[in-house]
Amino acid sequence: MPWLTDAGHALVQAASRVRLILCTTPTNLRAELDRLGHVWARGAHEAPRFSYEPAPDHEGLVRALGELAAFLEGEGPLGVVYAGRAREIAAEALICSAVGTSGLWAAARRRFGRRDPHDDAADHLAARWLEAPPRGGAEDEPLIRSDDEGAEGSLLVRMRAEIGARRLPFRVVVVRDLSSLAATGEGVVQVAAGRLMTRADVERTVLHEIEGHVLPRCRAAEMGLGIFVIGTQSGADDQEGRALHLERRAGALVGGRRRELALRHVAARRMEAGADFVEAARLLLSHGASIPDALRITARVYRAGGLGREVVYLPALLRVEAALAVDPSLDVVLGAGRVSVDAAAVLRPWVERAAT
Repeated sequence: MPWLTDAGHALVQAASRVRLILCTTPTNLRAELDRLGHVWARGAHEAPRFSYEPAPDHEGLVRALGELAAFLEGEGPLGVVYAGRAREIAAEALICSAVGTSGLWAAARRRFGRRDPHDDAADHLAARWLEAPPRGGAEDEPLIRSDDEGAEGSLLVRMRAEIGARRLPFRVVVVRDLSSLAATGEGVVQVAAGRLMTRADVERTVLHEIEGHVLPRCRAAEMGLGIFVIGTQSGADDQEGRALHLERRAGALVGGRRRELALRHVAARRMEAGADFVEAARLLLSHGASIPDALRITARVYRAGGLGREVVYLPALLRVEAALAVDPSLDVVLGAGRVSVDAAAVLRPWVERAAT
């Protein structure tokens, strides 16, 4: 297939230019959440005033990716997989270009819209999880600051220790304006600064990032096909679902973690329905969230004006678990990079070939 090398190179270059999370994360996230926390505690339900870096102009890139996708779709099943990723990168490029404009919401819905019946099932799952008691004694557990260099059990220390013990080619850095507890990128794991966590939260986050994201990136680099590194369409979404599956298998998807995911999900659904930031945050308060948690989760969902990426997590968990229930061996394919359930059958031969 003579097109593979050129298409792979083009998609790698395009993906390196489209930094979706970076573009849509406020530059003043922590400061604004601190300010809002004081305002809301006084009973004034004010909307945030987030700031962002200037939006990039990706018009030419989107046009080129569309042309590439049209060509690739005529190159058989593998070409279709590459074409899907080209169109997804283009969709994410349009989101980045729309940051700070009224077009952001619509652009994000095209990328993070409903995909299959697992979306409806996830809505029911979130509702069931929110019916459970908010916490299970976790309030009595000692808390550790996420970036405490001197605490043996902090997320920063544990993540560095685990990566060092496995000799993984990743650095661990502390990031102030990070909406999640941790995030994995190219050769780096980011740890949020100043977040209070239980030991259980620390261990779960280490499991999620290393088993769910770091190791698949390492395996992808060993594959003989670039799409494993580039990722397939919806591969990033289903990788999150697989990471949650690993949490559930380890007995870590319980209590406060389940409520957190459910709260993110219902906030994202409310945002999809047209609610503003204040309405969504009030919804989370009605479900028993604290003011800081309600504001933090809503800010994550509404970044850049309504990214709503959080809506993919629970459907992806159910999608991955349904696929593995039919064929447990599929996990080897899903764990070989950012591979979606939909693309796994096409890519399985390359995984099996790499294993021999």
